Amino acid sequence: MKSVRFVSALFAIMMVGVVCAQDKAWPWDFPQGIKIEAEPGQKILTCQSFYFDKVKSNDDLTKSVLIWYDREMEQVGPEKSDIGRSDKQLVPNALIIPLKKGEKAKKGDVVLTWWQSGSGLDRAIVIDASNPTEPVGVYLDRYWKDDPKDEKNKELAKGEKLKPNTFNVLKDGEWQPGASVAYREDGEWKKGILMNVSGDKVLLSVFSSHLMATTKDRCKLIPMKEKIKKGNKVWATFVDGFRSGYIVKEINEKVGRLWVQREGSTRLECKSIAEVTKVLD
Repeated sequence: MKSVRFVSALFAIMMVGVVCAQDKAWPWDFPQGIKIEAEPGQKILTCQSFYFDKVKSNDDLTKSVLIWYDREMEQVGPEKSDIGRSDKQLVPNALIIPLKKGEKAKKGDVVLTWWQSGSGLDRAIVIDASNPTEPVGVYLDRYWKDDPKDEKNKELAKGEKLKPNTFNVLKDGEWQPGASVAYREDGEWKKGILMNVSGDKVLLSVFSSHLMATTKDRCKLIPMKEKIKKGNKVWATFVDGFRSGYIVKEINEKVGRLWVQREGSTRLECKSIAEVTKVLD
């Protein structure tokens, strides 16, 4: 009888260890195995290399930098998917954003893609859709100089032609990967990008490219086509969140940029349309 109890206790300890290991490899209150649809060879966005490196080094994933890059789908699975990793490790579906095949954009649309002459997830506003499957987009998540006349800004404003099948059109009011989100934390509005959604739960990429899970009722979607005019009082991003008390001084709708000034300050600050809003009032 003692030996049976010993074996049972040992098994229980082993199971606790397994659960702890699983929790450490997925610390977010968000399902790993969400349903995704993609075909072999289809472009996706994922942070898989960062994720597995952090798991291997036993890092705290909630505090780890997890940058999303473009990859190609090998085979979709019900919980995890094969994206052709050399070590054959499968990627949790929650860490995969499929980019639609045959997607078409219109001038003024905002799309989710990546910096195609560089790297890393980015949103872009379409400035030329003469070929809707290969639109020219100006990236919204790249840094612009605060001076509206700066030569670097002029170069960035030219945009880049996006390859076909490499972007998703974002729609205001929809909980879709790539949407800008403000979420409530400790009485403040923090900023994030929606990476995936499952029911009322959302997975966000937040300040310093960390992942966190929360619920829709703690969030507000930031419109990409909000009616904002010069002279409006708005909320704008500051470090890891949104702050009130900014005045819009200049707008360039074509490239999705606004220049704002904090009340009491003389400094102009350049923001993208994903960083300025009135919906938090």
